[in-house]
Amino acid sequence: MKLRHPISGAIYTKRTDGNVDVEEDDKVGVFMTDGRYLSGDVHFADPHMLNWLEGEGALPNRRTGNMSAAAASGAERPVGVAPAKLGKSTRTEGRRGHMDLGLDGKKVLVTASTRGIGLAIAQTYADEGCDVAICARGEGGIESATKDLEGRGAKVFARAVDVADGEAFKQFVTDAAAGLGGLDIYVSNASGGSGPGEKAWQASFDVDVMGAVRGVEAALPSLAESDAGSVIFISSTAALEYLGVPQAYNAMKAALIAHAGDLSQALAPQGVRVNVISPGPIFFEGGNWEMIKQAMPQIYEGALAQCAIGRMGTPEEVARATVFLSSPAASLITGTNLVCDGGFTKRMP
Repeated sequence: MKLRHPISGAIYTKRTDGNVDVEEDDKVGVFMTDGRYLSGDVHFADPHMLNWLEGEGALPNRRTGNMSAAAASGAERPVGVAPAKLGKSTRTEGRRGHMDLGLDGKKVLVTASTRGIGLAIAQTYADEGCDVAICARGEGGIESATKDLEGRGAKVFARAVDVADGEAFKQFVTDAAAGLGGLDIYVSNASGGSGPGEKAWQASFDVDVMGAVRGVEAALPSLAESDAGSVIFISSTAALEYLGVPQAYNAMKAALIAHAGDLSQALAPQGVRVNVISPGPIFFEGGNWEMIKQAMPQIYEGALAQCAIGRMGTPEEVARATVFLSSPAASLITGTNLVCDGGFTKRMP
């Protein structure tokens, strides 16, 4: 069994002889579970971590109290390895207790949805049997994203539109609802990013905050007619903890959480749920963290070290959380901020 220390990042591994290896900064020390040092280059171990490992080295099954089969056989997923991608499986057909998200035939709009997290969200909805409206500022990715989603069986409404252009954006939302034959779910994913000076603050406000405000306003007539109306704002863990520099991005993402909470109360009588997804560091080709890794490796390594699971997240993982939270399967949940960060943040919610 392995545990990662939440502060130092050291890896504590229970050995077959009952002792514990503590690996930190490429050095290893061996300790007894009562804290006594035995050997190696690491001379200090956290007694709380050792106490966790003092048992038999396997976590009990929460339902039965028994050791899981994987733990009993010694099989573990290595630290830092992403879980297998999920997809539809014929093995679930007819299975008792299989959770149906209830999304087949639903109509969904996702902003900024031709790459990264936005595209992954749109793809996951399409895989669940939804029709999808997508948009982006430039024409570049619209065609390829549309072909991808249509290849998954979705009806697609797509348009190049700048979310910061209030009238054009609201018209897109209205036209998308008409083109799809209704709208059940609205996902506000567009972000103006960040940067120095007042222009960056204004751009972030116009896209992140006012894009969400205007989008919900334009989508609400259709959402209120749906039997599963749902709104998701994509925020960030930057809204929750200090990210290293005061900037517009952090403040605007925090504003989204506050506004979603208000909306969740105001729109509940119309049958519309409102929730937030806050991703932590998400790595994908061409994304911010890939650029940071290349240009500022120390910042990248520092952020990676803060991820308790030993790796950054993927767009697909954020997409699955988003799709579930917006689906009828999560019908009791509204006004919630779901953090998807692999243990990056350390606050108690």
